[in-house]
Amino acid sequence: MSVDGPSQLKERLLVKSKTKAKDANAAGDSDAQQADAGGAMTSSDEGDGSIRRSSSSSRKASSLVRKSSVYALVLVLAVSMGTRFWRIWDPAQVVFDEVHFGKFASYYLRREYYFDVHPPLAKMVVALGGWLVGYDGHFLFDKIGLDYMANGVPFIAMRAWVAGFGVAIPPLVYLTMAESGYAVGAATATALLVALDNALVTQGRLILLDNIMIFFMLAAVYSYVRFFKLRYRAFGAQWWLWLLATGTMLGCAVSCKMVGLLTISLVGGAVIYDLWRIFDIRRGSTLSDIGRHFAARAGALIALPAMLYLVFFYIHFAVLTRTGPGDAYHSSRFQMQLIDNPMTKSSFDVHYGDQIAIKHRSTGVYLDSSSARYPLRYEDQRISSQGQQVTGAPALTNTSFWMLRPAADQVAFQSYMTRRIAGEEIPDEESQRWLVRHSDRVQLLHVNTTTLLRTHDVASPLTATHMEFTTVSLNQTAKEFADAVWEIRIEGAATNASVVQTSSSFLRLVSAQHAVAMHTHKKKLPDWGRAHQEINGNKKPDEKANAWVIPLIRGRSATDDERAAMKRKIPKLSFIDKFIELQALMVKHNNALTSVHPFQSAPITWPLLTRGISFWTDSKARKQIYLLGNPVGWWLSDACILFYVFAVVVLELCRRRNFAVVDSVRHRHLLRSGGFIASAWLAHYFPFFMMGRSLFLHHYLPAAIFAYMMFGVAFQFLFFPEYQRYSLRRWNASARALVPSPAALLAFVLIVALQAVSFVYFAPISYGSTSLTPEQVRARMVLSSYDLHFQK
Repeated sequence: MSVDGPSQLKERLLVKSKTKAKDANAAGDSDAQQADAGGAMTSSDEGDGSIRRSSSSSRKASSLVRKSSVYALVLVLAVSMGTRFWRIWDPAQVVFDEVHFGKFASYYLRREYYFDVHPPLAKMVVALGGWLVGYDGHFLFDKIGLDYMANGVPFIAMRAWVAGFGVAIPPLVYLTMAESGYAVGAATATALLVALDNALVTQGRLILLDNIMIFFMLAAVYSYVRFFKLRYRAFGAQWWLWLLATGTMLGCAVSCKMVGLLTISLVGGAVIYDLWRIFDIRRGSTLSDIGRHFAARAGALIALPAMLYLVFFYIHFAVLTRTGPGDAYHSSRFQMQLIDNPMTKSSFDVHYGDQIAIKHRSTGVYLDSSSARYPLRYEDQRISSQGQQVTGAPALTNTSFWMLRPAADQVAFQSYMTRRIAGEEIPDEESQRWLVRHSDRVQLLHVNTTTLLRTHDVASPLTATHMEFTTVSLNQTAKEFADAVWEIRIEGAATNASVVQTSSSFLRLVSAQHAVAMHTHKKKLPDWGRAHQEINGNKKPDEKANAWVIPLIRGRSATDDERAAMKRKIPKLSFIDKFIELQALMVKHNNALTSVHPFQSAPITWPLLTRGISFWTDSKARKQIYLLGNPVGWWLSDACILFYVFAVVVLELCRRRNFAVVDSVRHRHLLRSGGFIASAWLAHYFPFFMMGRSLFLHHYLPAAIFAYMMFGVAFQFLFFPEYQRYSLRRWNASARALVPSPAALLAFVLIVALQAVSFVYFAPISYGSTSLTPEQVRARMVLSSYDLHFQK
């Protein structure tokens, strides 16, 4: 079979254009409309006459066939609701990341500031669901397995609220496929596979963020398909509606998680392709037209999402006005904007001679010491100095107070302290002299043992690369004196005249002799260290983890007048300043999520479904929730992606040899619509290979949905040869025919049935509602790498 040359095609198109209206009345659509039905990246600008209408296409279809698209959508919605709402109350315990996102919802309802690496929209949506049912945020979801019923949490309503977004995902898949020109059968099969995917169901019925984000992602793609199909009616009301809807959904997607940027890149690539076509002079577009098209897309798809992103953060800051657990991540200026923050209540200037507590900014422990000594030999056989222990205590005690002394001018200092202790009035000028300032060199005297804080060239107990902290008596040698001198560095200090203040100054104590900064970490010392945290000298003094704060001065409390004066002195911080500071922290801490997790996995393993994630276990009942995709659907989707690549290559080779394997409309639909969906899969999958943070299977879920849609592409290409007879122009358009052959029907039934059987088989570990014997658990380990619990 040969293909038409350009001249023959042009002649046939001229003839065809005279009969389009007649054919459209007879069959419910025109060839040009059907060519356009491919949606995004699907059809050419002209109708193609290479497909001759089947003799049966003009027959009057039955009511069932004509309305089959609506019936199919109802079926998909019903299956989606059934799988996600079934036993949504079970388990009645905190599951997996509900420990985080339920907690964040509670903070919104309590209006207490928290910090998270993700943008706020999805978390605010979760909080809205709780607020609608009267939840007040009293429960903080502190630990996986905590009982909801015992704590009076309306978890069923909150899960159902989030599940509603998950319910909408399969129908959105169906609508996108139908609007992209796929047959009812292909769109329905694709949507049913998505509705019956175990991973999407597990993730879609809990208080998690991914459901909400994926909903907005798919809504953006669907809106863009609708917009693209109106390209010949540019700047009309519907064109603007779907363009603005696309931008709105993109803004919402990226405001849930930064992964939404992947969807923006997908749509951005499609827009560049579209504008490149419009730029072609053969399209008849003037430079003014091109400028209008560019401005409309830039405004709706760049400016609008950016504006929404800012708006959601504005709401975030407007709601979280009270001090909370996220304060410590931020600068003192930021923290002072929060109601009841300690910095607004007790921020005093620190003087030499004050007895102070020193608290680690990140872990919250207090610098502490006692008469206890380091053991002579540690467990790894290293030798210590046997000096006095300096540790990080979890609570403030009498052993946690230190006096600041100047490293020089000791005679004048002793005179000042004598008069101060005697209760003499100190003139303001002299008091100003003894303020502790940025870059001052000081000594820290431990009040209880009257010894000076010291670091020296001995390895610390737990971190051999860091230096040991201990103390030394006041009658020190010259070398010991040098080891006991510290430089005060105030974070963000403008000049050396900046004064250290309680609560609001973030400090680094850097050894003047060794240039190491006082540091601690969460690992606990053995019993000889009272399970306190290790204090050591970090050779990287500028690290964020070296920051400390002075929370109080012993015996000093603010009067009402002082509190009022402190509030008046609070520096104003604009929304943009807060926004920029938070964005920098989000990026930094997201990139720092590199610690090894027992259920993390590499992106290369995700399409192969080599392992899942343990979400929850009940040892007594031998129940578990294990996030795992439906093996039938995932592996079938992988095969369809490979088939698509193979088909495109073969068809292109045939085209080069002027040999037509399939008609041009079918070929074009495969390239453009299939190419757009394949690009969506690539855009939501391959960027993870460049990320250094810990990654998990659930990061693949957006890409997995597009992989399922690639099944729809392959299914349509293989079983629906007559594109114009079976494809839909709109999801609610009248279908002319449903099944082209018994083979197509058999394939539809067999594939959906296998997916359903596999879904039911793995349902006990997807829902966690059924106890399994060890034999039943092992039977579900289709791959040995599935690390399920209760195998024995």
